[in-house]
Amino acid sequence: MTAIPDPIELEDVDALGTGAVGEPGQRAFYLQARSAEAQLTVLVEKEQIALLATEAIAFLDRIADDYPEDAIRLPAAAAELREPTVPLFRARLIGLGFDPERELVLIELREHTTSEDDDEDEDDPLELIIDDDDGEGYVARIYATRPQVRAMAARGAQEVAAGRPPCPLCDMPMDPAGHRCPRWN
Repeated sequence: MTAIPDPIELEDVDALGTGAVGEPGQRAFYLQARSAEAQLTVLVEKEQIALLATEAIAFLDRIADDYPEDAIRLPAAAAELREPTVPLFRARLIGLGFDPERELVLIELREHTTSEDDDEDEDDPLELIIDDDDGEGYVARIYATRPQVRAMAARGAQEVAAGRPPCPLCDMPMDPAGHRCPRWN
């Protein structure tokens, strides 16, 4: 039996970033958190970055009435990846939360799903399940400020949009060398 790793807790990170490495169509997407002592890089899917960017902004807007934000805004460039981009694990599930006492956003990344998680969170749009492996795997909890999360969301949206353009007929990504559109068949 393999040992279950303890959850990784990054409290009050110095930077939260996202980005892609490689050429469009061959890119790998990452979510990264940095503090003075550590850097955590996690491999994610493009769709997960797109959903996280959208859902994080909607989540922050929903809690803004009860927990007003400072006017501080970070540019999307503040959320760029830093080398090395060697991932510790691939995130299968991503969740958002809020710690009202510290007024920090929680981003939880899970390597594996469990059958309990699948049943409970069936309608959660952030949970893009890529693989249904059994086991616990890595769990990382990142606590970041709301400006850091907004910058990460903006950067993530930019990275997703910088990919291959969609075909105007079938909406599938078009390669620079051409595209065999199924609608032309």
